[in-house]
Amino acid sequence: MSASPAPYSPKVDVIVPVYRDPDATRACIESVLDAPVTTPFRLVIVDDASPDPELSAWVDGLAGREEVVVLRNERNQGFVRSVNRGMALHTDHDVVLLNSDTRVFGDWLDRLRQCAYRERDTGTVTPLTNNGTLAGYPRFMADNPVTDAGQAAALDALAARVNAGLDEVVPTAVGFCMYIRRDCLEQSGFFDARVFGRGYGEENEFCMRASEQGWTHRLCGDVYVQHLGGASFGEDTEALKAAAGEAMDRLWPDYGARVAAFVRDDPARHLRRRLDLARLAGSPRARVLFVTHRQGGGVERHCRDLADSLRDDLEVLALKPDDDGWLRLEWLRGGEEMALYFHLPGEYDALRDTLLRLGVSRVHVHHVMEHPLQVLRLPGDLGVPMDFTLHDYYSICPQYNLTDEHGEYCGEPDSEGCARCLAVRAAPWGFDIHAWRSLYRGLLTNAGRVIAPSEDVRQRVLRYVPEASIRVLPHVDDSPVRPVVRHEGEADDGVIRVLVLGVINPAKGVRLLERCAWDARRRNLPLRFIVIGSTETEIRGLDQLPLEFTGSYRPEDLPARIAKTRGQVFFFPSRAPETFSYTLSEALDTGLPLAAPDRGAFPERTRGLDRVCLMDPDAEPGEWNDRLIQLARMGVSTRPALTEGRGR
Repeated sequence: MSASPAPYSPKVDVIVPVYRDPDATRACIESVLDAPVTTPFRLVIVDDASPDPELSAWVDGLAGREEVVVLRNERNQGFVRSVNRGMALHTDHDVVLLNSDTRVFGDWLDRLRQCAYRERDTGTVTPLTNNGTLAGYPRFMADNPVTDAGQAAALDALAARVNAGLDEVVPTAVGFCMYIRRDCLEQSGFFDARVFGRGYGEENEFCMRASEQGWTHRLCGDVYVQHLGGASFGEDTEALKAAAGEAMDRLWPDYGARVAAFVRDDPARHLRRRLDLARLAGSPRARVLFVTHRQGGGVERHCRDLADSLRDDLEVLALKPDDDGWLRLEWLRGGEEMALYFHLPGEYDALRDTLLRLGVSRVHVHHVMEHPLQVLRLPGDLGVPMDFTLHDYYSICPQYNLTDEHGEYCGEPDSEGCARCLAVRAAPWGFDIHAWRSLYRGLLTNAGRVIAPSEDVRQRVLRYVPEASIRVLPHVDDSPVRPVVRHEGEADDGVIRVLVLGVINPAKGVRLLERCAWDARRRNLPLRFIVIGSTETEIRGLDQLPLEFTGSYRPEDLPARIAKTRGQVFFFPSRAPETFSYTLSEALDTGLPLAAPDRGAFPERTRGLDRVCLMDPDAEPGEWNDRLIQLARMGVSTRPALTEGRGR
């Protein structure tokens, strides 16, 4: 680089094109004028023939101020030409392009300028923001919610403290707030108004030209600017984005690959993590650590529901396994993405010390599947109490759902039977059944609270750990009641549509489901089994069976999915004793009849409810099918099903 790092001039032009949205525009301009900066600047307001006379009049009223310059386009020129006009005003000034839907805080301009001149080759600087793709915080490449001005100002002050002097090279600036050094601008040229006249993509194309000249672009970690997003271009935003993408593909074919590589590697994550940790450490709420697995399902749903229900009182962290010996520490709060990684056993001390610095005051063990044994030392090493939730039967058997290698209920044999099972499917940590139960006996008896989601779980565990004090607290399902969305007319083909929910594996009864489908085919029964979910188990002759899988679903989408399938009855083919079953909650809420095995949590969760049939778990497929036909003909319940069943 031949350019000198010394600025052409001590002054900076802050260029704000204005067109509409007077409230956001006033807030933006006032924040610039009120900011306690030491960098000399001119606020260049470009009125692009605004259709709002009150906004134009308000801008005119600022023209008499020494630090304000007002330019007015006689007719609308579009964002890019307006910006170019502002950049041409003072040819020795650096410039900051600032969208009219932003708000700045503190000595923001001083910090941006310092970032711009730390390195000789810096051409542009972009701050962190709530809405700015690769500059996004707290979630990267996402539109984060707009907080109030006070919270945004506090976040900027925090960034200034914890990320002081820190930045990261990025493939492009982001145009909501973009500092451009004048020497970079002179060498690279202005924005391309011919291709990007109205706006979107012009800063990306400029940055590619600048990069070709040897300039770099930096994300400034110690400045945060609030960005409303969408106010600049309104309803045309998506169309302009699409056109900009096509133009960039044509002009700079490798631009997309550069951005994709940056997103994949995410080298600027350290800037966000420092802010995350500072915000966590400064939170007035108590910190609790959930130890859980990474298998998803009901355990993850419960952890997230519980964290959300406690959000006003607690900051919840979740520790779960990742690949190759790594553990992932997450901030379990909606809208956050914080994740820290620790490789055990070597980094156990770093994990412990991080939790100590964050002030974790309690550990709640939900599951330790795939965790190293060291994790169970955390409550003692942190000097905090431990809670334990029995989501399944891992505390009494390494086969957490009490099934054998074929997915059938094992019947809970004696120790010799368990030893034979473990000889085929070894327990984690090399434990035999006696060592396993001894470990968990100590955990359950020393825990501050032991929670079971159903009485069935409590009674089964007490048979092995009678001294444990276990409290039954059904999982709370706070999702709204999901009534069936009524479809127009009944199916006229005479086929009864039997619905099965969730991921169906051997323990969830995929083989029983398969046998029921074969029985329906052999006897020519008017049944079709529809799994609103999926399976990884191969089903023989699936294309010959009255059985289909529709794929995974979100709970809030279930009524529409049921309506689309015209389902008439639910079937729960589970072989393992269920401990709670969120899918049961979803089925009960619809009012449709259902059939389930008389085992596990099903009896207590459906007690006293009509249109529920509990059957011998070992009933033959023909018996299940006959009962499903009978239930389907009962129709939908006329009374709300089941606050009791939802665990409230």
